[in-house]
Formats: sequence, structure tokens, C-alpha cells
Amino acid sequence: MKKTILYLFIFVAAQLLTGFAASTISKLWFPDTDSSTILLISSATCSIFVIILFTALRWCPISRNYIRTRPWATLIWSALFAIGAIIPITWAQEFIPETWRQDLIGETLAEMLKSSEGYFIICMLAPLAEEVIFRGAIIRALTKWWKEKGKSNIASEWYAIIISSILFAAVHANPAQIPAALVFGIFLGWLFVKTGSIFPGTIVHWINNSFAYVMLNLFPTLPIDAKMADYFNGNQLAVAQAVIASLLIALPSLYQLIKTPRCTPHISEI
Repeated sequence: MKKTILYLFIFVAAQLLTGFAASTISKLWFPDTDSSTILLISSATCSIFVIILFTALRWCPISRNYIRTRPWATLIWSALFAIGAIIPITWAQEFIPETWRQDLIGETLAEMLKSSEGYFIICMLAPLAEEVIFRGAIIRALTKWWKEKGKSNIASEWYAIIISSILFAAVHANPAQIPAALVFGIFLGWLFVKTGSIFPGTIVHWINNSFAYVMLNLFPTLPIDAKMADYFNGNQLAVAQAVIASLLIALPSLYQLIKTPRCTPHISEI
């Protein structure tokens, strides 16, 4: 548990320090820099720092062993699940009371995603950093800790998955993102335990984050927190059809992933 607290502290501290440094430097030397650019710089700096730190200290061990097994089917099913799960999860969130899912950074996030640099940082670099920390490091540490407490292998892994998912959702610190982050966090944790690698989860994470980028560019006049019906001109039947079609992709993909043999040993790899 001490390692988990340490990892989380380092991540949060890195976010705060890089944000403060980027803001201070921009005010002193680049006063015309807008807030979205400052956040992009701080996010990129934080992500690069934690990736280097966690892999260099082997808190998240990296190797090519997983890719050498040629797990193409697992990667494809993971990607298909991500594609199929986004719309149902987004739609389901609309049933949560609006006061519980206020979007505190929606407009800023939309500005950040308007550039190719923003896409790279938010949709590719940040997901890799978060997988390194929350799956590659925290789940490993928590699983080991629970096993030392005498829990069974399965119980230890699921305790680790649930706790890491709660932490993953909490660090987003934005009510609008927390429900989806919690659901995807559980799936990403399970996928890491199943495959022993952060690579499939990074693909899922990349696709999930890319969805916002795609929707912003396809529907530039709609706000980032638009309801699902807004994308279908208010046609609720079209929404239901989109949800059903998506589930017809997500559920068979999940079934195939469940059938996939478990990989060992459990180390995170790229």
C-alpha cells in the first residue's frame, strides 16, 4: 500500500508542479500564451516525466515479450471493444443527475483538442502515462500487497483492479469524466491482469480519448458536453439504434477477450 501511495503522490505532484511551472514561465516570458496551450505543455511534460521515471525505476517493467507472442487477435478485440463501448457508456451517463456530472474543464479540453499537438498529447501520450502508472505500477503493487495479506490470487487481483480504478477516476477531478473513467478503469485493469501487458489497455485508452477529438471535428458547432441525441438531430430512435449497434460490437469483443488465454508472467510490457 505504501508503494501505491508513493506512486499516486508522485503523479499528482508532477501534475501540480508542471502546471505551476508552465503557468509561471508563460506569465514571465510568454504573457500572450492561452490557458489551453499552457495545459498542453504541462500535460506533455508531466506525462514524459512519469513514463521515464516509472520505467527507469522498473516500477512498471517494460519489455518486448508480449509483442513477441504476436497477440494480434487480442489487440483487435480490445480495439473493437473500445469502439463499441464508447457510445453505450456515454449514453448511460446521461441518466446520472446533471448536478453529479458537471463538466469543469469541457471548454478547455475542447480547445486543447483542436490542434494536432493536442491530439498527440491528450489522446496518445497521456493514455500511455496513465497506463504505466495505474495499471503497470499501481495494480502490480496492490496485487502484491493483498497477496502478502493472505488473500487469494483472484481476490488480490480484483481488489487491486477496483482500487486502482477508483483512484484512476478520482485523479480526473472532473465529475463529467468520473463515471466513464471508473468503468473503463475496471476494464483496463482486468485487461492488464488478463494479458500481463499495458499495451492492449493503451490501445483502448487511445481509442477512448480519440473519440472526443473525432466528435469535436465532425460536429464543431456542438459543445463537448452535448447529449447523444444532439448528434442525431434529436432523433431518439437513432440514438437507440446507435447504442444497440455499438453493443453488438462491444459484447462479442468482450466475449472473445474473456476466452483469450491468460498470459504469464504478469509484467507490463510494450
